[in-house]
Amino acid sequence: MTMTKDELRIAIDRLVEAGDEKMLERFVLDNFAKLPEDAQKEMLFAFYADALEKEADSAVISTIQKEGLDALEKLEGIKIALQEKH
Repeated sequence: MTMTKDELRIAIDRLVEAGDEKMLERFVLDNFAKLPEDAQKEMLFAFYADALEKEADSAVISTIQKEGLDALEKLEGIKIALQEKH
């Protein structure tokens, strides 16, 4: 079944309102070529921005985890030093 541009936008709006990101992503990927060029550009930018955000979040989490491990190692060293004094 071929959808008009308006039907595509309505379907996308419904998926956005439903909050189902996986279904929205699947629908957009399945129907990407049918979307108007301006919508394609917007979607590509949104997907790119989302990927960058997820990558940045992963980098921040990794940094926090490393700093946490470093702090634990220092605390363990302090604990051992204190035990050796007593």
